[in-house]
Amino acid sequence: MYIELNQKEVFASTGGKPFDPKKPLVLFIHGSGLDHTFWGLHSRFFAFRGYSVLCIDMPGHTNSEGPSLESIEEMADWVNEVTTEIGAKDISVVGHSQGCLVSIELASRYPDEIKSVSLIASGYETPVNSFLLDSAKNEPKTALNKMISWGFGEAGHLYQGTIPGNSMLIGGYKVMGGNPDELYKDLLACNNYKAGKDAAGKIKASCQLILAGQDLMVPKKSSMALAEALPPSRELTIIKESGHMLPLESPNKCRDLLKTFIFSKNPTGK
Repeated sequence: MYIELNQKEVFASTGGKPFDPKKPLVLFIHGSGLDHTFWGLHSRFFAFRGYSVLCIDMPGHTNSEGPSLESIEEMADWVNEVTTEIGAKDISVVGHSQGCLVSIELASRYPDEIKSVSLIASGYETPVNSFLLDSAKNEPKTALNKMISWGFGEAGHLYQGTIPGNSMLIGGYKVMGGNPDELYKDLLACNNYKAGKDAAGKIKASCQLILAGQDLMVPKKSSMALAEALPPSRELTIIKESGHMLPLESPNKCRDLLKTFIFSKNPTGK
């Protein structure tokens, strides 16, 4: 599905069902250098259970026109423009990694239509290793190798995915390798974002935090700091056997957690 916004085309997959603005929306926001394909399994699940779904490609990523945005705040404003343009109501936001930072900022700035926020594998700040940041700017292939190596836990590296014949690592190389400039700008935006703690505390919607026990990209101290910054009613789950790419490595557990939470906080009425 293409959406025209400010005379540019925005791409979003809809989980295999036509978008219907009258239905509650599950909005998926991807991480650094990634795109809509990260959410393939999860988006179809909700699309076939009475929800409208949007898995957006952020500006400059894969199918969306650029240029890419330079700050988390700009990204949050842009996502709000997209949902406003299509008339979305009753929104459940699901963000992974950088997408969590965007989701936190979005929910704190534009609370009216947001019913729930699901944050996966992040802290309220994500300082980026200086070697990774420099590599992303000057040696994209080196940065890509490190992102794939650090991003996946045992399931990814040992080819133990739930889809037969599918390699999560090769999929990661394909998507990130197609967005090299965007990967650097995304990582820089994450590194520069300092408003997360304040924004997390302002969220009015119900919050869910899903963390990965083998996460090498977000230290446990950072992710638990986010848990403390969110409203006290937030729900927290740690999937011990997963790495940072949790929705790909533990898709069934992730789906079940999202299902229980979103069905409860933003029901379809069916």
